Amino acid sequence: MSPGLAEFEAVRVLVRLSGADDPVAGLLRHLERTGRFRVEVSQALRAGPQQVVLGVGERPPDDAEVELVEGHLKSGGGLVLAGRALAAWTRSPRFRELAGWSPGELGPPSELRLEPMPRGAISDRLGAELRLHDRLFLGEPPPADSTPLLSVPWHYGEQAAVFSRQIGAGRYVFCGLGCEPEAWAAPIFQTILYRCLRVAAGLKPGPPVGVGLYGFGAIGREHAEPAARGEGLELRGVCDRSPARREEASRQFDVPTHADAAELLADPAVELVVVGVPPAMHARAVLESLSAGKHVVCEKPFALRSEEVERMLAAAADAGRTLTVYQSRRWDPDFVALRQAVLSGAIGDPFYMEAFIGGFGHPCSYWHSHEPISGGTIYDWGSHYFDWLLQLLPFTVKAVSAVAHKRVWHDVTNADQVRVDLTFDGGAQATFLQSDIAAALKPKWYLLGTQGAIIGDWREETVMSRAPGGEVVEERLAPADSPARVRVFRPADGGAHEEVLALGRRDENAFYRNLADHLLLGEPLAVPAAEAGRNVAVMEAAARSIAQGRAVEVRV
Repeated sequence: MSPGLAEFEAVRVLVRLSGADDPVAGLLRHLERTGRFRVEVSQALRAGPQQVVLGVGERPPDDAEVELVEGHLKSGGGLVLAGRALAAWTRSPRFRELAGWSPGELGPPSELRLEPMPRGAISDRLGAELRLHDRLFLGEPPPADSTPLLSVPWHYGEQAAVFSRQIGAGRYVFCGLGCEPEAWAAPIFQTILYRCLRVAAGLKPGPPVGVGLYGFGAIGREHAEPAARGEGLELRGVCDRSPARREEASRQFDVPTHADAAELLADPAVELVVVGVPPAMHARAVLESLSAGKHVVCEKPFALRSEEVERMLAAAADAGRTLTVYQSRRWDPDFVALRQAVLSGAIGDPFYMEAFIGGFGHPCSYWHSHEPISGGTIYDWGSHYFDWLLQLLPFTVKAVSAVAHKRVWHDVTNADQVRVDLTFDGGAQATFLQSDIAAALKPKWYLLGTQGAIIGDWREETVMSRAPGGEVVEERLAPADSPARVRVFRPADGGAHEEVLALGRRDENAFYRNLADHLLLGEPLAVPAAEAGRNVAVMEAAARSIAQGRAVEVRV
């Protein structure tokens, strides 16, 4: 169970399958990650301590099972039927009479636009419109006494896809999604079905979570907006040593401000603390916050040493609190497209990757470029790049070798360039290069797989604007400010087939929406702190390799 959910008692769920081929494996992993449900799988419905029954597959219940589920519902239990189970269960005349509804025939496979009911029981932070490739039941409307939860536009009308209904003291939920096996692997379907189980169990979301910012520098402002405006979160305090920044926070967000962190941590209205101080201070601030009984978001890099990571993880477990790290670039559109291509098997098994960030220009002169505070160049963009690399190559790292150059920018303590080479169990390799003395750019990503390759090319973008006098001003963006152009190459007769991947819109505030879903609804945390701790272990090994002038053996 997630540390942040220790106060919840797991709800017992019996998953009634039709056969071994029911496509529930991904859903079961999703439910296991939440810790909110204790799941048992069975081929038959039976009496027991379960609070919710989930029916899956195309085998209808027999009369004895219908009798069991009727008693289960009338005594306060819950029932969820998903996908083709709707048609299967309503083939039983006795159950159809109990349900008061029949789903009708299935429509053709199509991309469905899902529209959760505003302020409905499953709509929190889902967005107004989502998409799922699936089939839809095109039968009669739900019973008049039911509660619609989600609809799909269909032929100039609305087709109910998910609804709930009271039977006795219990609730059933009909989820008319998941008719195609592939839909069960889609994250949005898993989220919707998880929320259907919550409705059937009678679970209610908690009140908004009060957020306090431990530091209000440039990155603190980035956290303030989603905390202040995000559904399920409320900004309730800011701590910073600078009077000017405290005044700015008070003016912009009308919240209490504190010069002393102890005052922020003593405020019972603050339940979640966002640590936005420089990296060398992360561990101390996180441990203080956990000791005060707060959930914690830590800026990246999580820490500068693995020993600090271990202390923070242990403290979070002891306190029974959620600890996560702001790995916000997991939602960059180019990386989302790249990762999806890899997961879909577009290039076979990935085994070699090069990643690059940089250019030729003076590094920033803030604490980011002062190694004793920032950890050094490796901990700068490396916090994002190693997070990407270790998701794309999910193997154990066994060796780290790194080299640094100091040749041009002698007024800062960070290295001008670092190169880090990783070797994984099984022989996979990865290289990360960050350089402030690179007059020519390498691709952002160069990834080889057993059946193809993916290249992410930097794009040179220019923003046009007008100066106060009316003249046109051209501003060249830094490469990192624009998503890469992502191309997939596959072997073909006479050369290679090339495909340019379409990039979706950035999922704004996705990190904080997920965090609210986790704290309020028990949904899986997108960035478990242990994953960010793995990034720290690699970066620490790279720094040690530079200092020792040799490769370092690890098991990460």
